[in-house]
Amino acid sequence: MYIHQITVFLENIKGTLSKLTTLLADNDIDILAMSIADTSGFGLVRFIVRERDNDRSLALLKENGYSARKNHVICARVPNEPGGLNKLLCLLDNAGISIEYLYSFNYSEGNNALIIFRLSDREAGLKIFNENGISVFSQEEINSIA
Repeated sequence: MYIHQITVFLENIKGTLSKLTTLLADNDIDILAMSIADTSGFGLVRFIVRERDNDRSLALLKENGYSARKNHVICARVPNEPGGLNKLLCLLDNAGISIEYLYSFNYSEGNNALIIFRLSDREAGLKIFNENGISVFSQEEINSIA
């Protein structure tokens, strides 16, 4: 079960991130999770929005000169306790699945943190999660966040 993520390439120049978030805010698009990775010349902004806003976000970004794409990631429920994330990371490591990146969701659910994973093998990752009782947060659940 995957969720949609939008990735935007930004020049590493002062003010570019606020211009991006202003564009989304002015169009009533709520960013539910965000990650930024940078190099000396550019940054990668990855974010999650409700499903109804995915295509509109992409269109707005492209209309305004941004290089953006949509891809799939996994949002896992991780027990919010010491060692909760470590257990999950060890399961992936033992299965030979690499983590390309991860970041946390702006929301939590009960006693669970919500962590977004981009894995080298999504199908195998989902299988490991399922076999070990780690549930994933669905796109429908993301859509219903108030």
